Amino acid sequence: MHLLNIPKTFLKLTVIMVSFLVVACSESSGELNQTYAQRLHNVLKFNDFELKKPTTFPVQHDKIDAHNNTTIGMLELAQLRQCKLAILIAEHNNQLGKTASAANILKYQLDFLQSANTCLATLDQNDELYKKIAFTAEQKTIALPTFFQAMLNNEPEFKQTWQLTSVHLAEDTAGFTETEQAMKEFAKLAEQINSGNVKNVDTESIVKNLQVLNQFNYNKLLISAARTQISYNNQLTKLLTQFSSNELCPLNKNKQKARTLSNIFKKFYLQQLQPYQSFLTGKLEALQPLYLQVWGDTSMHRYVSASGEHAILEQLKQSAKSHVQWWQNFYKECEISPL
Repeated sequence: MHLLNIPKTFLKLTVIMVSFLVVACSESSGELNQTYAQRLHNVLKFNDFELKKPTTFPVQHDKIDAHNNTTIGMLELAQLRQCKLAILIAEHNNQLGKTASAANILKYQLDFLQSANTCLATLDQNDELYKKIAFTAEQKTIALPTFFQAMLNNEPEFKQTWQLTSVHLAEDTAGFTETEQAMKEFAKLAEQINSGNVKNVDTESIVKNLQVLNQFNYNKLLISAARTQISYNNQLTKLLTQFSSNELCPLNKNKQKARTLSNIFKKFYLQQLQPYQSFLTGKLEALQPLYLQVWGDTSMHRYVSASGEHAILEQLKQSAKSHVQWWQNFYKECEISPL
């Protein structure tokens, strides 16, 4: 997979380099970007030189109200003793239910709905208890998307996705396959909830899939790495655009400065940072549709869209493209070969 469409001379150069290059180098991507920037600075003497990480997204926390105005008394619970619903309600009403996590509250809503129909079949439709359960089930169905969003906003496994980390994501970092499968399950759950068809939801898998996300933390590593690379690309491109071709390769003078810059670009960007960004792009392209299904109805949807000025995947591609385009123009203006 190639991150960019670049001239054949660049492609030939990359092929030659790959023959002796190990992409997974000892330096982290952050260190490579800093080294690349510092080498350029040594030649060009940038003003106000400092590569900065992107700003942190604000963290949202929802207050969850899992109760409704319909109450079922102890005598009515006794009428339901043959139903699983009676056990669910009793457990939810005890202290454990009152302190349940957002994921467990969502699980309870789903368990209630799955048990309600079975239980209603044992009751007379004219019975007051039947009406209470039917009404509660209807209200819970309507509220399910709210409880799903509360899980996204409150559970650490989802909240931390949008936090920056200094931990390096390498090509051999474990957890992509497991994370992709867990996100597929959450994307499927989001679709079932939005459609109101939750009878076949495996509610036990909710906590299990959260444990997978927590174990590998891959979403956070990927999003943080992509956002940081976007920021570095944009900052360096902006710094480079300050220089005219006359400053980079003056007429009727030797082109040693231009050749030095070219070597820096080839060694640090083409050889190492461009392949790393291709790796990030590949992982984002695999997970982005799942991110969109999960966060599509939240304030984070603009970051997980396939396109748009805030879309992380699109920003990564565009920031890399703009950076390489500057270098393409540099080679053209200075009339030197990238080989």
